[in-house]
Amino acid sequence: MNAARAPRRVWFVSVLLLLAAPGLLSGGLAQKAETAPGKKTSAPALTRPAGITGALAGVYQATRTASLRIEDCAPVTEDPDCKDPNGVGSGVLISADGNVLTAYHVVFNSSRLEAVTLDKKRYPLTVVGFDETQDLALLKINIAGAPFVPLTPGVPRVGQTALAIGNSGGKFLQPKVGKLLALDAAAGRADFPAGTLQLDAPLAPGDSGGPILNDAGQLIGITSYIRLKPTARTEGLSANASYAAYTATLETTSYAVPVTAGSALLARLQGGLKREAPIVGISTASELTDGLTAKFFSSLGLGSRVGFVFNSVVKGGPADLAGLRPLKVTAKDSRDVPTRATGDVITAIDGQAVTNYDEFLAAVRSHEVGDKVTLTVYRDGAAKPLSISLTLAPRTISLGQSRP
Repeated sequence: MNAARAPRRVWFVSVLLLLAAPGLLSGGLAQKAETAPGKKTSAPALTRPAGITGALAGVYQATRTASLRIEDCAPVTEDPDCKDPNGVGSGVLISADGNVLTAYHVVFNSSRLEAVTLDKKRYPLTVVGFDETQDLALLKINIAGAPFVPLTPGVPRVGQTALAIGNSGGKFLQPKVGKLLALDAAAGRADFPAGTLQLDAPLAPGDSGGPILNDAGQLIGITSYIRLKPTARTEGLSANASYAAYTATLETTSYAVPVTAGSALLARLQGGLKREAPIVGISTASELTDGLTAKFFSSLGLGSRVGFVFNSVVKGGPADLAGLRPLKVTAKDSRDVPTRATGDVITAIDGQAVTNYDEFLAAVRSHEVGDKVTLTVYRDGAAKPLSISLTLAPRTISLGQSRP
């Protein structure tokens, strides 16, 4: 393995931890898949999966051939056979001419994508379109007469059983079953897609981008993210409990981007839409994202106005070019607790008040890449705000392209 390569990742349903502080890991987790499919040419025997009965067992057998393992491969010069993928996700064929749906975060920042089919054959993937804000991407695979899953013509029902197929836990195109809990779920964070299907299937890292199917074998959604919530068992864990023991006590709720045969978003992706979420080019520590009070700001000499603060800027990004100043501690007490700081406190975007990370991000994402916005900023506790204008930039999407 080339030492210059990025750490390998197992892509997953982006995890939102409802704990003491936000624990967002959107895109990938430093974790190695337990196994990777080889290059056999014959399809494995289809056996009835444990715990899946009735119509869904037949749906699984019929639709597994249209499901894919998606791998982010290193350049051909480094790993020609993609034996050591940087990331693993899932996808599904939706047409005989090779259209593939997956989650956008499976595609993001990838330079070479390959699909592995049920018969363990490999195919290169190209990107047709994507919408980062909806976490959906349309890819193309060169398979003549490809097996595919039809899209549902109608809206699913709360309470109906759904089947997910994915590649979590190092397994290959395995099923998970759950019930639909809601049809238009709120994400709870601006950096997760809203209006999703909510279900109780226990999805996990590696399932991102995989199909969610009804009992008629129709596609109703694409796996996007999960929410992990502590339970009574979590509270009862000892302080020495392992991470595995801790995660085993958490309640999992899964979310999928809804897809129907008449989807306007799918039509735009088929037309080549490539929509990235706009960014300002700043980042912040998790402890600064929420729950900050006026006392916090005044104790550091930053004034009494509650707003959004950040501790770094992306070099050459909009914030850097506009001269925004990150939070910088200038004095600490004998216990190493910060007592004074300098930096900018953002309190509004185009007049829309923001008091924390999520409000700031929601305000930014209400705009498009290339839009010019005006930030209201209090600098170093000044009595009057500054008005700072900047032009929103896209996040980088590789796949042979280079963006600023």
